[in-house]
Amino acid sequence: MKIAVVHKRDIDDAPSVRDAAAERSGARHDVAALSAKLRLTSRALGCTTSKELCARFAGVNTGTAFTPQNAYKWLGAKAMPRVSSVYDDWARILGADFSASFISASSYDEFAAALTAQYDLPEAVIAELRPDLPPPATDRRGAAASQCWNSQQLFMGSYLSISPAWSRSEAGKLILGHVEIVDDGHGGLEARYSERLFGRVFLMSGRMMSDGRTAQSALTCEAIGRMYFLGLHAPAPPANIIGGMLAGTVLHDLEARTTASRMLLVRDHSAVQNPMQRSRYAANCGELLDQEIALLGYRAATERRTVADRIVSFLETPGEGGVFDVRPEGLAALAGVLDRLTPD
Repeated sequence: MKIAVVHKRDIDDAPSVRDAAAERSGARHDVAALSAKLRLTSRALGCTTSKELCARFAGVNTGTAFTPQNAYKWLGAKAMPRVSSVYDDWARILGADFSASFISASSYDEFAAALTAQYDLPEAVIAELRPDLPPPATDRRGAAASQCWNSQQLFMGSYLSISPAWSRSEAGKLILGHVEIVDDGHGGLEARYSERLFGRVFLMSGRMMSDGRTAQSALTCEAIGRMYFLGLHAPAPPANIIGGMLAGTVLHDLEARTTASRMLLVRDHSAVQNPMQRSRYAANCGELLDQEIALLGYRAATERRTVADRIVSFLETPGEGGVFDVRPEGLAALAGVLDRLTPD
């Protein structure tokens, strides 16, 4: 019988051990940064107790998740929020210069600099509340191996894409497709958008750039070489829905009409092997979208149908003054409901 001798250094170098250590290190940074940013916000607002800070959150949203029980966990660096509405409420309190995605993704120092520009915060207070932690662990590529809610990690995942059909023959319908946003291996992101048109799958892909508040990608269609522009709003965690706009020229159109439409990406929790099976033209109705959202793994509830109906309305709503836009507040309302239906 042979006895295998395993050296401690071999165990320490094992990918699973390193990854687990990196994850624990990243989690410690996450909760510490969140706690510090909340405490700094409390100082800026003149709140002397957590109860007063809770009252400020309740003042912008009577149904806020920033309850005394959660405040104890978040201020005490014991947990992270699991619903995006907390960051939306936080942004409403601080004003128009702050977005939910910036609050969630920014480092403590970035957040402190933005807060100091609007509130009178002494440097001594900023230094006092700065989290005192060693640098995050690194993975095999040397990149920070953290689960911090930075904008790139928020975008990454697999999504069902929903947008109005551009084809004249399918006018009034929706086009269901698939979007995958992945690490490009060079510290950035790559977006891959697939849709099935008239029995044929078209794939578009391109590098995605994020500035922390938005992300943009110039997608190239592999079949015909045309380029499309995808612009998205950075979501707040847990990033179950991302909204933006897709612009380009119609594929099946002799006139090559320049077209743009809103697009919503709903995170896929189903782990289906071939998500393109869902890609097709579909009727523009809440009942059908409710069924599609169910297939993505979201829990059954009357609120799920509410989300589906709101998606239909969101995609149909025209812009004002000749401007076709996508507004963050509309996305926040959708995310707030969908987050509560996320599978455990």
